[in-house]
Amino acid sequence: MAACAGHGVAIWGALAFAAACSGPPGAGRQLGDDLGGYRVTATELSNGCGAGALESRPSFAFEIDLSRESSELFWGRQAQSPLDARLGFEFLATLRVPIVAPSATNQGCSIGRADRITGTLRADTSGEVIGFSARMSYTFEPAPDASCSLDDRIRAGLPRLPCEMAYELAAERTRDPDPAQD
Repeated sequence: MAACAGHGVAIWGALAFAAACSGPPGAGRQLGDDLGGYRVTATELSNGCGAGALESRPSFAFEIDLSRESSELFWGRQAQSPLDARLGFEFLATLRVPIVAPSATNQGCSIGRADRITGTLRADTSGEVIGFSARMSYTFEPAPDASCSLDDRIRAGLPRLPCEMAYELAAERTRDPDPAQD
């Protein structure tokens, strides 16, 4: 996945799902009924990794398409979550993030990252989804089999591990659902 323009964290270009960029209307949708496109503003709640770690910023914004199939919510093409009766959702993903590329003299190193978004869709009086609010967090820890040195972690902006960054998300619909894709 390509990094989003204006996205706050350079290393997050490989995000599992959190900052999907949208293309043409509906291009990021996976399955189900189109719920539209949303402009999401992320505001930092906490940063236990240190200010500016991994080029993080206090706020950033991104676009995401949502769709729904019965009681499943789809976050672009990256993730899906059960959707409860109160329109609550939770997306989880874990991945390995390389912080030093392997070379002929160095095996490189990676850190583990766990992503979590927990929130609630907001619907109007007719039941149409018009936005959502959520909490997004990134937890970083040493990868079990990685041999990253303190210098490697400092160069990546993560001298303290494990650590977590958390953001409040506020989203408003910017693209109406496409009835042709329902």
